[in-house]
Amino acid sequence: MAEVTLDFGRLEELERRGYTVLDAVTPDGRASGSTHSRPTAFLCIDAHVYWTKGSAQQGLVAELIAGRLAARLGAGPIARIVRVPVELTGPGGQPDQVGVLVGSLDVEDSMNARDLNTLGASLPSKGIDAPSRARVVAFQTWLGIGDAQVLVRLTDGFVFSIDHGDAFGDLSVSTDPSLVVTDIPGVASDVGGRRGDISPAVAAIQAVTDRELIEAVAQIPSGAAWRSELTRRKNIVAYLAHRRDRLKEVMATWAQ
Repeated sequence: MAEVTLDFGRLEELERRGYTVLDAVTPDGRASGSTHSRPTAFLCIDAHVYWTKGSAQQGLVAELIAGRLAARLGAGPIARIVRVPVELTGPGGQPDQVGVLVGSLDVEDSMNARDLNTLGASLPSKGIDAPSRARVVAFQTWLGIGDAQVLVRLTDGFVFSIDHGDAFGDLSVSTDPSLVVTDIPGVASDVGGRRGDISPAVAAIQAVTDRELIEAVAQIPSGAAWRSELTRRKNIVAYLAHRRDRLKEVMATWAQ
C-alpha cells in the first residue's frame, strides 16, 4: 500500500506498554457452528462472557481490530485478548482453542442471522431496528468485510456486526469501499437505507480520527495465528483512513 501521511509515534508509545489480557475462568457451555472458526464461550475474570477463537482467515489481528472499532461505533461487540488455559477445554480441546486468543463480548438474547430460519426463531414484533442496521452496513462497507455476518437481538431487533476474521486481506493497494448489505432472512435489503439512518452512521465513522485508528491497532500479541506484524498493522491504518474518507459517496448508493 502506498505511504500516507500518518504519525505513528502514538503507536510506538503504546507498543512499549504491552497488551492487556483477560483470563477465562470457566466454560459457558455454548459453542457456535455458524462461523468459520467455531468460537467457544467462556466466562472471564471481568464477569463477562466472551466467544473465543484461535484462528481467523486473515489472522486474529483482524478480529481484534475490527471488534475494537465496532464497539467504538456501536456497530458490534467489543473484542478483547483472552487467555484460555488448557484446563478449561477438557480432553477434547483442540490446540487452537487454548492460549492467548481473541474474544468477542457475548450479546445476550441474540442469534446469528444465518440461524434464524434453521432454528425457527422469529424476529421481534416491531421488526429490525433500522438505525442499528445502517450502522452495521456502514461499518462492514468501511472495513470491506468478507463472509459478512450479523447478530440480531431478538428482544428489540438491534443488529450487530460479528465475525470479522476475513477483513484486511489485500493491503497492497488502496481500494475504495463497495457496499456490503448482509442478508437477514425475512428482512428487506433496504431496511436501514433511509438517509436519516445512513447519515449519522457515516458521520460517526468519518469522525474516527487517525489517532483512534492507530490506537485500535496497538498492543496486540504476536505469533502465526495473530498475523500482527507492525508493518501490516500500519497498513491497516492507512487502508482504513483511505476508505473512511470515501465512505459517504458509496453509502449514498444505498439511500432511499
